[in-house]
Amino acid sequence: MLQILRHKAGSIVVKVLFVLLILSFAIWGVGDIFRNRGQSDTVATVGDVTISLGQLDTQFRTIAQRQRIPMSVAQQLGLPRQVLDSMISSALYDQIAADLGYNLSNDAVADAVRNDPTFRDPATGQFSRDRFLQLLQANGTNEAGYIASMRGQLQQQNVMQALYSGAEPPQALIDPIYKYRRETRTADTVTLRNADQTSVPQPTQADLEAYHKDHGDKFQSPEYRTLSLVLLKTDEFAKSVTVSEDEARTAYDKNQANYQKPEMRRFDQVIAPSKALADQIAAAVRGGKPVQQAVDESGNAAVKLIPVDFTAKSAMPIPALADPGFALAQGQATDPVQSPFGWHVLVLTGIQAARTVPFEEARAEIEAQLKQSKAADALYDAANKFEDALADNVPIDKAAQEFGFTVTPVPAVAQDGTTQSGQPLPALPGQAQVLQAAFQLQQGDVSPMGTVDDNTSFIVRVDSIIPPATEPLAKVRDEVAAAWTEQKQADAAAALAAD
Repeated sequence: MLQILRHKAGSIVVKVLFVLLILSFAIWGVGDIFRNRGQSDTVATVGDVTISLGQLDTQFRTIAQRQRIPMSVAQQLGLPRQVLDSMISSALYDQIAADLGYNLSNDAVADAVRNDPTFRDPATGQFSRDRFLQLLQANGTNEAGYIASMRGQLQQQNVMQALYSGAEPPQALIDPIYKYRRETRTADTVTLRNADQTSVPQPTQADLEAYHKDHGDKFQSPEYRTLSLVLLKTDEFAKSVTVSEDEARTAYDKNQANYQKPEMRRFDQVIAPSKALADQIAAAVRGGKPVQQAVDESGNAAVKLIPVDFTAKSAMPIPALADPGFALAQGQATDPVQSPFGWHVLVLTGIQAARTVPFEEARAEIEAQLKQSKAADALYDAANKFEDALADNVPIDKAAQEFGFTVTPVPAVAQDGTTQSGQPLPALPGQAQVLQAAFQLQQGDVSPMGTVDDNTSFIVRVDSIIPPATEPLAKVRDEVAAAWTEQKQADAAAALAAD
């Protein structure tokens, strides 16, 4: 079938028609489809194929949802036009295939799907229908839709291959391209570095003033803003929060599982490079020798004694040691256990029995947690009322005072955190977040509540905006002199090159 298609596609008439169809879209585009539809639901027609507004809308929404792009954003990005162009292109290829009498077989489509590595089971490397259906569902499509899309893609590929196979460019095109690609040139070059032009004199005061005036845009100060900052800190509210003993006991009773401590054990751990050495040390310990003595008498510097402090079974640093270690009696040694680090022998040196932490021992921790929680709730409530007051146009200073917040004035600062003196702004909590929010506002605006960390939020007001301006010559004299000199050196090098 592909050979027949190539034969038919080789016809100069078919190729000319194909080019004319493409050029018609390139010249006129598809904009008029939207402007001149009248009452018709058809947005495009390619031969016998029509594309309706409903089909375009469905395809547009499917792609936007699949790519998780909000509809409003997708429209701003021009996605409807891209989708329509794609649908027109597909219809164009389908029309050409129909004109050539080409129809892709079901077997060819099935083979393409089965050979797609995306749908292979990672364990077997074979096509997995379950994986195929799962991926289709995850991408918001069904089997019929995917098969139709795959058929269209394969058909387009075959049409393109047939149209362009065996095509030869004209000699009038080959000759200039060959000459361009094969042409070589030999040249002598001389490099004149600006920095080597040492005959440039020192600038006079008049030179600096003129250069500063003519190139003021090179010596601009950044935009500065003065701010009013309100920090909302949980720790500040925690100072006024109290927790009663009844509240603490209630929390203790509700969270009993948190206060159950498992059995903990302490070990002397010996790590030997071989099982034979580990067996030797375990036997020595079982014979009554202290662990350190058994290690010393092994005569091998590679044998290490590394204690393991009181640890729960579930927290043993090497899980394979947990069961044998927690089966020991006091002073006993395990059989050697291998790990990537060598052969281990554990000797039990201490046991802390499982226990329930009493209320009095846990009380301080419980009260601190409850205070933090209550402070966060109080802060949240006050912050909401504070924001409501600001929304009602209550001045930030008055609203802050009413709800127990402090307003911190921030002097004129650039977005990079430098002040008008060129020095960095004294550190503020969440300075980067505060400045980012402040430089997105207009003068007099108040930001929404922003977050610094789990315990600190902020609201900032822009009190004034100082726009960029040309710095006075006295402040940027050195920079002006350097720029003037660089310009004169460049001019001197250019003049020398012209000679």
